[in-house]
Amino acid sequence: MTPNPRPAPVAWRPDPMPAESISPGEAARFLGVPEEEVSGLAGPDGRISLEVVRERAGAAALSLELARAREEVGSLSGRIEEIRASNMRLLSELKESTGERRRLTEEVLELRAAAEERLMLMERIEQMSRLEKELKESTLELERLKRKGLLKRLLRHARGSS
Repeated sequence: MTPNPRPAPVAWRPDPMPAESISPGEAARFLGVPEEEVSGLAGPDGRISLEVVRERAGAAALSLELARAREEVGSLSGRIEEIRASNMRLLSELKESTGERRRLTEEVLELRAAAEERLMLMERIEQMSRLEKELKESTLELERLKRKGLLKRLLRHARGSS
């Protein structure tokens, strides 16, 4: 076995113990605020604890989320008002259409009653027409019988038998 003259390359590894604090500039960049705003959070060494940055980042995220939620609530409130106004308009239209439907139903019932009445009148007219025709035929028959003198004989014969 020959000794290896070159040592194997060593991969870069992060420091196993990350720094417990960061500079105010880094903290400001992480939090997305001006450096002056975070400088008051620095300790005696001029650095800011990671725990403080995490808390501030959490609070900032919560503040952003709260602002978004408030904005959404406002938007939803506006939409609810629009929906309520739309519902009121639709209810009003529904009442109007219900009244119109009732009116049309009554009109249809009146038309149906008038049609039935016309039908009854037409049946009466037909019946009267038949009766007039029968009367006319009977009258013509009587006239014909009168002309023949047969009526006088029948009347005499009917009086004689009683």
